[in-house]
Amino acid sequence: MTDIRLVLFDVDGVLLDSLAQHLKICEDKNREYGLGLRIPSVPEFRKIALDGIKISPMEDFFRAVGFPPEFAQKADAQYREVFVRDYPVNVFPGVSEMLRELLAHGIALGIVTSNVRENIKRALGPNMFLFRTDCVVTKSDAEHTSKADAIKLVLSRSMFQADQTMYIGDQLSDLHAARSAGVKFLGAVYGWGIKPDGSFPIVHNVTEIRNHVLTDSNCTGDIPRVALG
Repeated sequence: MTDIRLVLFDVDGVLLDSLAQHLKICEDKNREYGLGLRIPSVPEFRKIALDGIKISPMEDFFRAVGFPPEFAQKADAQYREVFVRDYPVNVFPGVSEMLRELLAHGIALGIVTSNVRENIKRALGPNMFLFRTDCVVTKSDAEHTSKADAIKLVLSRSMFQADQTMYIGDQLSDLHAARSAGVKFLGAVYGWGIKPDGSFPIVHNVTEIRNHVLTDSNCTGDIPRVALG
């Protein structure tokens, strides 16, 4: 049986199928500001993410698709106001079932995301109640906190140990955050863009998460440590 007692999730690209909607708001703001940019398609954007370009939080996302810094900042401010209202997002198929199965096996659930709380709360709907309140950290809760520090904050508040904890993400920055915080990592390769390199376990869809957390030995071994800048 796995020694995992707490699973922390990144949200966009892991629980929420939201990449197309994020690119749509980029296209709309590009047109509104008259920037004349060519916004990448979903496959094109995933290639950008796979190259390790910083795409999170949202201001970095706007920069990654070509917005000049001042317009990226402006777009980010508007994103916080209108995204939840104008760009509806759904959970990936099987999310509710996967979360409830993990809970049924006595595993606590949490969230560490660079998105704002209102966005994820609306999109997750009733699923939001499956997460422990002391294990949820969003950009709204900790504006200038890194994901690594947010993971450490969850551990300090919840009293779980790092070696009992797994973080599931879909970006290279998520991998680095997990390693910096000393927790195990599982890469969601179906998400926004993380390139498997053999140093961490992966899942290809939501339904694989349950088996990896509960039974896959790769998820219970120590992860390699890397020097971070």
